[in-house]
Amino acid sequence: MNRYDRQERVHQIGGIGQQKISHATIMIVGVGALGSYTAEQLVRAGVKRLVLIDPDTVDVTNLQRQSLFTEEDASKQRLKVEAAKEHLHKINSACQITAIPAPITADLIDEYQFTLCLDCLDNYQARDLLNKLAIIKNFDYLFASCAGTYGNVMAISPQNHPCLNCLFPNINELKQNDCDLIGVNTALIPIVAGLQVSLALHYLVDKTQVNFNELITVDNWSMQFSKFAINKNHHCPACAKPSSISLEESGPELHMLCGENAYYTVKEKPINFGRLKEFLAKKELLINANRLFLHFKWENRPVSIFKNGKIVMYDLPTSAIAQKQFKSLNTLMKEDLS
Repeated sequence: MNRYDRQERVHQIGGIGQQKISHATIMIVGVGALGSYTAEQLVRAGVKRLVLIDPDTVDVTNLQRQSLFTEEDASKQRLKVEAAKEHLHKINSACQITAIPAPITADLIDEYQFTLCLDCLDNYQARDLLNKLAIIKNFDYLFASCAGTYGNVMAISPQNHPCLNCLFPNINELKQNDCDLIGVNTALIPIVAGLQVSLALHYLVDKTQVNFNELITVDNWSMQFSKFAINKNHHCPACAKPSSISLEESGPELHMLCGENAYYTVKEKPINFGRLKEFLAKKELLINANRLFLHFKWENRPVSIFKNGKIVMYDLPTSAIAQKQFKSLNTLMKEDLS
């Protein structure tokens, strides 16, 4: 029996289109609300491989909108990419899934070959970085965002069409206001994810018919859909001047991760990964580790430290507590750990 029979019967897809889908590798950056829905739909659609990128753990507040996760995932504070991989394999065991519990970086873009990238992020700081990487590394991606009852979707091919900075000339202002949260309607997420996956399947079957100059918006409360023509800004500070793009993040200022009671910063000096891992294991503080990150408890709160210098601290209800935690971690980093 052909698992994808009903999809192949769609005349825009057919058997040839399904073959293209079944040979595709999709990189999903952000495995939260949008990312969990898009990952599930793509696995069901029969993509060959998913590369899931997200440094965060599952929290009980995620369950309102992040479809792949369970109360058990939240109680164990499982890494989102690992929990998603396990649940997705129960849906389609043939799909190859790579779980990367780390933020998006240029190195990851270089390391993994993919057919298309999906922006399922929840903040413009990371989106801006992804957009810059797409310009420098020359790849296409699908932008999607949700806030309140309002969602956006746009296919972005920044070499010849508008980039995210063309769409949002005030992107630096948006980055500053990333965590001015207004919440998100539960039912909005699958609508926007469905639009993003629809664009993804269209791209895989026939990229030439995808409109890279169009923003799709939806308000799921008033039930209104709109389309807007977006022009490439030939004076864009990003795609018009790719040689001047910098990928460096500033540090050690603390930034809040939206809605997660979590904060991140970037260490200015490299971290001795091996020595820190040995120290944490010896003190029985280490929870999980791989070549990209160390996840551990520090003063009874979860912390992830990544090889690129990024530190994410979780379960911090106020910025004052976050600053105190970071000060304590800084003391740890300065020790020789012998």
